[in-house]
Amino acid sequence: MVSRQRAESGYTLVELMIVVAIIGVLATLATYGVRKYILAAKTSEGIEMLRGIKEAEELYKHETFTYKATSLTPASYFPWDDGLPKDGKKKYFECAGCPAQAAWKELNVSTNQPVQFAYVVITGVAGAVPAQHPDWKSSPAAGFPATPGDIWYVAYAAADLNGDGKALVYAGTSFSTEILSNAGD
Repeated sequence: MVSRQRAESGYTLVELMIVVAIIGVLATLATYGVRKYILAAKTSEGIEMLRGIKEAEELYKHETFTYKATSLTPASYFPWDDGLPKDGKKKYFECAGCPAQAAWKELNVSTNQPVQFAYVVITGVAGAVPAQHPDWKSSPAAGFPATPGDIWYVAYAAADLNGDGKALVYAGTSFSTEILSNAGD
């Protein structure tokens, strides 16, 4: 009778395997969720910087009646080339004394944190066609008029966040209040 009670109080091998399988499924789901959360956190940098650039450009236009063209990229890469960082690490802007640094200072756009994205602002006059980022597949880019009727700017933020060789590109423009993305391309 004692041996029978001892056998009934333990777990079978099947029960233990089911518990291990459930833990494995939960761990997989948690890993996927964390990766998604981290990617969303990385993309928020580009969106927030473009909002700041948009605000700065509009203030600059109200003072000078024109937009300011500039680019600012981490020292190891430049916009629109294949040199976007593949290591997934953020980098500090290291451009002390260069003309682009002065332009950003004039716009009052800065960050004291390392960044994941490269930023560039392109400006133009009425009738000039805005330049389109090479990783933007749709043509013409959504939200870009074929021939603008006034002065304009397009600010791009580009980064290869997951190391697949394709840049995630966001654009803020004087044509739209939205931040556009090539994520659907």
